[in-house]
Amino acid sequence: MTLKSLATGMAAVAAIGAAAAGVTSIASVTGASPRVQPAAFGAPLPLDPVTAGVDVPTADQLSTILNTLQDPSVPFASKGYLVEGGIPVPASIADHELQKAAAKGSLPLTFNFTSITPAGPGAAAATLTATGPHLAPTYENLTFVNQGGWKLSHDSAMTLISAVRSH
Repeated sequence: MTLKSLATGMAAVAAIGAAAAGVTSIASVTGASPRVQPAAFGAPLPLDPVTAGVDVPTADQLSTILNTLQDPSVPFASKGYLVEGGIPVPASIADHELQKAAAKGSLPLTFNFTSITPAGPGAAAATLTATGPHLAPTYENLTFVNQGGWKLSHDSAMTLISAVRSH
């Protein structure tokens, strides 16, 4: 799949340029690796490197963010809370691009998150598989931030917009 077809298919999600996901890597997970301590009597070691008590969003929370962004019945003027710093393009442009994607039958996209890990204080990195009517399974990394609720990071939104505009 080319960057252009990926950008076109995901245009609905960013509709902040219409959400495309022609991203190769938006953020890297940072932080110390988990400590492994010997266990007595052959007790199994944990398989999940996420530290207990670390706040990361659920897959449902992240899917809700992306599903709301791609919903053509909700104007972008009321979607600013879903992106860190607000929608980084005029709402009218985002609405127009989203309506075009809907008219072409490119919606809805389906989102499946296979990995959600801490990416620093108040941040999470998520591995996404997106599929849609005209989009083969596409794998991307996105970053979300917790600012009174989980949001798509500004950097992730800008990268998605750049992917849309470059096609």
